[in-house]
Amino acid sequence: MNVYITLDYEIYFGKNHGTVEKCIIYPTSELIRISKKHNVQFVFFVDCGFILKLKEYQIRFPQLKKDYEAIISQVKLLSEDGHDIQLHIHPHWEDSYFDGERWVINVNRYKLSDFNETEIEDIVKRYKNVITEITGKEPFAFRAGGWCLQPFSKLEKAFRENKITLDSSVFRNGFYSSEQYSYDFRNAPDKDIYHFEHDVTEEKANGFFTEVPISPIKNSPFFFWKLFLLGRKDPYLHKPLGDGNAMPAPGYRKKLLTKFTNNPVSVDGYNSHLLSAALRKLKLQNRKHMVVIGHPKALSRYSIIKLEAFIEENKTQHCFTTFSKEFSK
Repeated sequence: MNVYITLDYEIYFGKNHGTVEKCIIYPTSELIRISKKHNVQFVFFVDCGFILKLKEYQIRFPQLKKDYEAIISQVKLLSEDGHDIQLHIHPHWEDSYFDGERWVINVNRYKLSDFNETEIEDIVKRYKNVITEITGKEPFAFRAGGWCLQPFSKLEKAFRENKITLDSSVFRNGFYSSEQYSYDFRNAPDKDIYHFEHDVTEEKANGFFTEVPISPIKNSPFFFWKLFLLGRKDPYLHKPLGDGNAMPAPGYRKKLLTKFTNNPVSVDGYNSHLLSAALRKLKLQNRKHMVVIGHPKALSRYSIIKLEAFIEENKTQHCFTTFSKEFSK
Protein backbone atom coordinates (compact mmCIF):
# COMPACT_ATOMS: atom_id res chain seq x y z
CA MET A 1 0.00 0.00 0.00
CA ASN A 2 1.13 3.54 -0.73
CA VAL A 3 1.13 5.64 2.44
CA TYR A 4 1.21 9.43 2.09
CA ILE A 5 1.97 11.46 5.19
CA THR A 6 0.65 14.89 4.24
CA LEU A 7 1.22 18.04 6.29
CA ASP A 8 -0.54 21.41 6.00
CA TYR A 9 2.33 23.85 6.55
CA GLU A 10 0.77 26.90 8.23
CA ILE A 11 0.28 28.99 11.38
CA TYR A 12 -2.93 29.17 13.39
CA PHE A 13 -5.81 31.40 12.29
CA GLY A 14 -7.41 32.27 15.63
CA LYS A 15 -6.81 35.53 17.51
CA ASN A 16 -3.62 33.96 18.86
CA HIS A 17 -1.99 32.83 15.62
CA GLY A 18 1.23 31.69 17.27
CA THR A 19 4.80 32.11 16.07
CA VAL A 20 6.46 30.82 12.93
CA GLU A 21 9.21 29.19 14.97
CA LYS A 22 6.92 27.09 17.17
CA CYS A 23 4.06 26.48 14.72
CA ILE A 24 6.13 25.68 11.65
CA ILE A 25 9.93 25.63 11.85
CA TYR A 26 10.58 23.53 14.96
CA PRO A 27 7.90 20.84 14.45
CA THR A 28 8.87 20.53 10.79
CA SER A 29 12.49 20.05 11.84
CA GLU A 30 11.29 17.04 13.87
CA LEU A 31 9.62 15.66 10.75
CA ILE A 32 12.87 16.18 8.83
CA ARG A 33 14.73 14.23 11.52
CA ILE A 34 12.29 11.32 11.22
CA SER A 35 12.42 11.34 7.42
CA LYS A 36 16.22 11.23 7.34
CA LYS A 37 16.42 8.48 9.94
CA HIS A 38 13.94 6.24 8.12
CA ASN A 39 14.60 7.36 4.54
CA VAL A 40 11.00 8.36 3.82
CA GLN A 41 9.51 11.49 2.29
CA PHE A 42 6.39 13.46 3.16
CA VAL A 43 3.98 15.74 1.30
CA PHE A 44 3.88 19.36 2.48
CA PHE A 45 0.92 21.49 1.43
CA VAL A 46 2.39 24.97 1.87
CA ASP A 47 0.19 27.94 2.79
CA CYS A 48 1.39 30.23 0.01
CA GLY A 49 -0.84 33.17 0.93
CA PHE A 50 1.04 33.51 4.21
CA ILE A 51 4.38 33.52 2.40
CA LEU A 52 3.17 36.29 0.09
CA LYS A 53 2.06 38.35 3.10
CA LEU A 54 5.42 37.83 4.82
CA LYS A 55 7.19 38.94 1.65
CA GLU A 56 5.02 42.06 1.46
CA TYR A 57 5.48 43.14 5.09
CA GLN A 58 9.08 42.03 5.73
CA ILE A 59 10.37 45.29 4.25
CA ARG A 60 8.76 47.29 7.07
CA PHE A 61 9.03 44.81 9.94
CA PRO A 62 12.40 43.13 10.66
CA GLN A 63 10.77 40.35 12.72
CA LEU A 64 8.81 39.28 9.64
CA LYS A 65 11.96 39.28 7.52
CA LYS A 66 13.36 36.64 9.87
CA ASP A 67 10.16 34.57 9.60
CA TYR A 68 10.10 34.89 5.80
CA GLU A 69 13.73 33.81 5.42
CA ALA A 70 13.26 30.86 7.82
CA ILE A 71 10.28 29.54 5.85
CA ILE A 72 11.91 30.00 2.44
CA SER A 73 15.03 28.22 3.67
CA GLN A 74 13.09 25.32 5.18
CA VAL A 75 10.81 24.83 2.16
CA LYS A 76 13.87 24.79 -0.13
CA LEU A 77 15.53 22.21 2.12
CA LEU A 78 12.41 20.04 2.12
CA SER A 79 12.23 20.11 -1.65
CA GLU A 80 15.94 19.33 -2.05
CA ASP A 81 15.53 16.37 0.32
CA GLY A 82 12.84 14.87 -1.92
CA HIS A 83 9.74 15.91 -0.04
CA ASP A 84 6.70 17.00 -2.04
CA ILE A 85 5.90 20.72 -1.94
CA GLN A 86 2.32 21.17 -3.08
CA LEU A 87 -0.31 23.90 -3.11
CA HIS A 88 -2.37 24.85 -0.05
CA ILE A 89 -4.64 27.88 -0.28
CA HIS A 90 -6.12 29.86 2.59
CA PRO A 91 -7.46 32.85 0.64
CA HIS A 92 -8.36 34.80 3.77
CA TRP A 93 -4.79 36.15 3.56
CA GLU A 94 -6.07 38.40 0.78
CA ASP A 95 -8.00 40.36 3.45
CA SER A 96 -5.55 40.01 6.39
CA TYR A 97 -2.69 42.28 7.46
CA PHE A 98 0.08 42.83 10.02
CA ASP A 99 -0.52 45.70 12.43
CA GLY A 100 3.05 45.98 13.70
CA GLU A 101 2.61 43.46 16.50
CA ARG A 102 0.44 40.64 15.23
CA TRP A 103 -1.44 39.35 12.22
CA VAL A 104 -5.01 40.61 12.04
CA ILE A 105 -6.72 37.69 10.35
CA ASN A 106 -9.99 38.35 8.55
CA VAL A 107 -11.88 35.13 7.79
CA ASN A 108 -14.97 36.70 6.24
CA ARG A 109 -13.76 35.28 2.92
CA TYR A 110 -12.28 32.00 4.13
CA LYS A 111 -13.21 29.85 1.12
CA LEU A 112 -11.91 30.21 -2.42
CA SER A 113 -15.53 30.14 -3.56
CA ASP A 114 -16.12 33.38 -1.62
CA PHE A 115 -14.23 35.14 -4.43
CA ASN A 116 -15.36 35.66 -8.01
CA GLU A 117 -13.88 33.52 -10.78
CA THR A 118 -11.44 36.20 -11.97
CA GLU A 119 -10.14 36.62 -8.43
CA ILE A 120 -9.87 32.85 -8.01
CA GLU A 121 -7.79 32.54 -11.18
CA ASP A 122 -5.46 35.29 -9.93
CA ILE A 123 -5.09 33.72 -6.47
CA VAL A 124 -4.36 30.23 -7.78
CA LYS A 125 -1.79 31.56 -10.26
CA ARG A 126 0.01 33.79 -7.76
CA TYR A 127 0.04 31.20 -5.00
CA LYS A 128 1.23 28.45 -7.32
CA ASN A 129 4.08 30.70 -8.50
CA VAL A 130 5.31 31.00 -4.90
CA ILE A 131 6.17 27.29 -4.85
CA THR A 132 7.68 27.32 -8.33
CA GLU A 133 9.93 30.26 -7.42
CA ILE A 134 11.12 28.60 -4.19
CA THR A 135 11.63 25.05 -5.43
CA GLY A 136 12.01 25.35 -9.20
CA LYS A 137 9.21 22.78 -9.52
CA GLU A 138 5.58 23.35 -10.48
CA PRO A 139 3.03 21.98 -8.01
CA PHE A 140 0.19 19.92 -9.45
CA ALA A 141 -1.57 18.77 -6.26
CA PHE A 142 -3.87 20.78 -4.03
CA ARG A 143 -5.45 20.78 -0.61
CA ALA A 144 -8.16 23.28 0.20
CA GLY A 145 -7.85 25.32 3.38
CA GLY A 146 -10.39 24.02 5.87
CA TRP A 147 -11.33 21.36 3.28
CA CYS A 148 -13.45 24.09 1.59
CA LEU A 149 -13.37 22.85 -1.98
CA GLN A 150 -17.00 23.33 -2.92
CA PRO A 151 -18.56 24.25 -5.21
CA PHE A 152 -15.65 22.94 -7.26
CA SER A 153 -17.24 24.11 -10.51
CA LYS A 154 -16.29 27.65 -9.49
CA LEU A 155 -12.61 26.65 -9.14
CA GLU A 156 -12.40 24.32 -12.11
CA LYS A 157 -11.23 26.83 -14.74
CA ALA A 158 -8.43 28.18 -12.55
CA PHE A 159 -7.21 24.68 -11.77
CA ARG A 160 -7.21 23.63 -15.41
CA GLU A 161 -5.33 26.74 -16.50
CA ASN A 162 -2.69 26.23 -13.80
CA LYS A 163 -2.37 22.48 -14.35
CA ILE A 164 -3.56 21.54 -10.87
CA THR A 165 -4.73 18.03 -11.66
CA LEU A 166 -4.78 16.23 -8.31
CA ASP A 167 -6.70 17.04 -5.14
CA SER A 168 -6.47 15.59 -1.64
CA SER A 169 -9.08 17.50 0.34
CA VAL A 170 -11.99 15.05 0.54
CA PHE A 171 -12.56 12.62 3.38
CA ARG A 172 -15.59 10.39 2.98
CA ASN A 173 -18.69 11.34 5.00
CA GLY A 174 -17.05 14.52 6.24
CA PHE A 175 -19.52 17.33 6.83
CA TYR A 176 -19.44 20.71 8.57
CA SER A 177 -21.19 24.00 8.06
CA SER A 178 -20.70 27.38 9.74
CA GLU A 179 -20.85 31.02 8.77
CA GLN A 180 -17.20 31.12 7.63
CA TYR A 181 -16.60 27.69 6.18
CA SER A 182 -18.25 24.47 5.13
CA TYR A 183 -17.70 21.18 3.36
CA ASP A 184 -19.94 18.25 2.51
CA PHE A 185 -18.37 14.97 1.39
CA ARG A 186 -21.25 12.69 2.38
CA ASN A 187 -21.83 11.69 -1.24
CA ALA A 188 -18.18 11.09 -2.12
CA PRO A 189 -17.33 7.68 -3.60
CA ASP A 190 -16.18 4.99 -1.18
CA LYS A 191 -12.81 4.72 -2.92
CA ASP A 192 -9.19 5.55 -2.19
CA ILE A 193 -8.74 7.13 -5.63
CA TYR A 194 -11.12 8.32 -8.36
CA HIS A 195 -11.48 10.86 -11.17
CA PHE A 196 -13.91 13.76 -11.36
CA GLU A 197 -14.80 16.83 -13.42
CA HIS A 198 -17.14 19.51 -12.05
CA ASP A 199 -18.13 18.02 -8.70
CA VAL A 200 -15.47 16.61 -6.37
CA THR A 201 -17.95 14.12 -4.90
CA GLU A 202 -19.10 12.74 -8.26
CA GLU A 203 -16.88 10.17 -9.94
CA LYS A 204 -16.27 10.47 -13.70
CA ALA A 205 -14.37 7.60 -15.28
CA ASN A 206 -12.31 9.82 -17.59
CA GLY A 207 -12.40 12.97 -15.50
CA PHE A 208 -9.62 15.52 -15.88
CA PHE A 209 -8.97 15.67 -12.13
CA THR A 210 -7.81 12.94 -9.76
CA GLU A 211 -8.98 12.76 -6.16
CA VAL A 212 -6.80 10.90 -3.67
CA PRO A 213 -8.97 11.32 -0.57
CA ILE A 214 -7.68 11.62 2.96
CA SER A 215 -8.40 8.27 4.56
CA PRO A 216 -11.55 8.42 6.72
CA ILE A 217 -12.11 7.19 10.25
CA LYS A 218 -15.15 7.14 12.53
CA ASN A 219 -14.51 8.25 16.10
CA SER A 220 -16.60 7.71 19.21
CA PRO A 221 -17.17 10.48 21.78
CA PHE A 222 -15.06 8.40 24.21
CA PHE A 223 -12.00 8.92 22.01
CA PHE A 224 -12.27 12.70 22.23
CA TRP A 225 -13.02 12.67 25.97
CA LYS A 226 -9.81 10.71 26.39
CA LEU A 227 -7.96 13.14 24.13
CA PHE A 228 -9.04 16.18 26.17
CA LEU A 229 -8.38 14.47 29.51
CA LEU A 230 -4.90 13.37 28.48
CA GLY A 231 -4.13 16.92 27.40
CA ARG A 232 -4.92 18.15 30.88
CA LYS A 233 -3.22 15.27 32.69
CA ASP A 234 0.07 15.37 30.76
CA PRO A 235 0.37 18.61 28.78
CA TYR A 236 4.11 18.13 28.19
CA LEU A 237 3.42 15.00 26.15
CA HIS A 238 0.08 15.90 24.60
CA LYS A 239 0.03 19.68 24.19
CA PRO A 240 0.51 20.84 20.56
CA LEU A 241 3.97 22.16 19.77
CA GLY A 242 2.41 25.18 18.07
CA ASP A 243 1.81 28.15 20.37
CA GLY A 244 -1.44 29.45 18.85
CA ASN A 245 -5.15 28.63 18.78
CA ALA A 246 -7.42 27.44 16.01
CA MET A 247 -10.13 29.66 14.61
CA PRO A 248 -13.53 29.11 16.25
CA ALA A 249 -15.69 26.25 14.98
CA PRO A 250 -19.09 26.80 16.65
CA GLY A 251 -20.60 23.61 18.02
CA TYR A 252 -17.78 21.40 16.77
CA ARG A 253 -16.31 20.41 20.14
CA LYS A 254 -19.75 19.59 21.56
CA LYS A 255 -20.41 17.40 18.53
CA LEU A 256 -17.14 15.50 19.04
CA LEU A 257 -17.90 14.87 22.71
CA THR A 258 -21.50 13.73 22.25
CA LYS A 259 -21.77 11.93 18.89
CA PHE A 260 -19.94 9.50 16.66
CA THR A 261 -18.20 11.64 14.03
CA ASN A 262 -16.52 11.10 10.67
CA ASN A 263 -12.99 12.46 10.57
CA PRO A 264 -9.79 12.18 8.54
CA VAL A 265 -7.01 9.87 9.65
CA SER A 266 -4.54 12.22 11.27
CA VAL A 267 -1.11 12.38 12.86
CA ASP A 268 -2.07 15.43 14.93
CA GLY A 269 -1.84 14.92 18.68
CA TYR A 270 -3.61 11.89 20.13
CA ASN A 271 -5.15 11.11 16.72
CA SER A 272 -1.82 9.46 15.90
CA HIS A 273 -2.82 6.69 18.34
CA LEU A 274 -5.14 5.36 15.62
CA LEU A 275 -2.67 5.19 12.71
CA SER A 276 -1.99 1.46 12.93
CA ALA A 277 -5.65 0.56 13.37
CA ALA A 278 -6.57 2.69 10.36
CA LEU A 279 -3.91 0.97 8.24
CA ARG A 280 -5.15 -2.49 9.24
CA LYS A 281 -8.71 -1.57 8.27
CA LEU A 282 -7.59 -0.25 4.88
CA LYS A 283 -5.66 -3.47 4.25
CA LEU A 284 -8.77 -5.53 4.97
CA GLN A 285 -10.63 -3.38 2.42
CA ASN A 286 -7.87 -4.03 -0.16
CA ARG A 287 -7.11 -0.33 -0.48
CA LYS A 288 -4.01 0.75 -2.38
CA HIS A 289 -3.65 4.27 -0.94
CA MET A 290 -3.60 5.59 2.63
CA VAL A 291 -3.53 9.37 3.02
CA VAL A 292 -2.81 10.76 6.48
CA ILE A 293 -3.29 14.46 7.24
CA GLY A 294 -1.35 16.48 9.79
CA HIS A 295 -0.19 19.96 10.68
CA PRO A 296 3.26 20.77 12.08
CA LYS A 297 1.56 23.25 14.45
CA ALA A 298 -0.73 20.51 15.84
CA LEU A 299 1.92 17.85 16.37
CA SER A 300 2.70 16.92 19.96
CA ARG A 301 5.61 15.07 21.49
CA TYR A 302 3.28 12.08 21.72
CA SER A 303 2.29 12.23 18.05
CA ILE A 304 5.90 12.52 16.92
CA ILE A 305 6.73 9.36 18.89
CA LYS A 306 3.71 7.54 17.44
CA LEU A 307 4.45 8.66 13.86
CA GLU A 308 8.02 7.43 14.06
CA ALA A 309 6.90 4.11 15.53
CA PHE A 310 4.28 3.76 12.79
CA ILE A 311 6.89 4.33 10.08
CA GLU A 312 9.39 1.97 11.73
CA GLU A 313 6.77 -0.77 12.00
CA ASN A 314 5.47 -0.49 8.43
CA LYS A 315 8.23 0.86 6.17
CA THR A 316 9.33 -2.58 4.93
CA GLN A 317 5.78 -3.74 4.14
CA HIS A 318 4.35 -0.52 2.71
CA CYS A 319 5.63 2.34 0.58
CA PHE A 320 5.84 5.74 2.28
CA THR A 321 5.73 7.93 -0.78
CA THR A 322 4.69 11.26 -2.30
CA PHE A 323 2.24 12.42 -4.95
CA SER A 324 5.08 13.49 -7.22
CA LYS A 325 6.55 10.00 -7.21
CA GLU A 326 3.23 8.31 -7.92
CA PHE A 327 1.27 10.75 -10.10
CA SER A 328 3.50 13.31 -11.83
CA LYS A 329 3.61 12.93 -15.59
